[in-house]
Amino acid sequence: MSSVLLRTLTRKSKFGVWKRLGTVQSELDHGGKRQLVAAYFKLTTINYVEDVLDELGITSEWRIEKPGANKELYYKFLKANGWSKELTSTKRRGGKADKLINANIGLSKSWLQSKNHGQ
Repeated sequence: MSSVLLRTLTRKSKFGVWKRLGTVQSELDHGGKRQLVAAYFKLTTINYVEDVLDELGITSEWRIEKPGANKELYYKFLKANGWSKELTSTKRRGGKADKLINANIGLSKSWLQSKNHGQ
């Protein structure tokens, strides 16, 4: 049986998730509420103290049992709080690497080098 380490974050706790370094308070001050909400709903071991949850708008009806994650409730929370315009697709995003996969071109070494060198 394995044990799960649950992190309950306060305002002064270091928040190092998704290449964002700093404290929870700095994320709240700089408009990173959505990142904090996403971490709460999507990561199984991240939890916040009551005052941070209240500031994020996560009331008792939106709370989930930790350790655990609930992505469907996350998307419902975004839609209920008017953040649905910023909602990212659950499908794959069309990044440049994905465009290369779907392209019917020969991915030769010389062609890739020319693309890397801006030609």
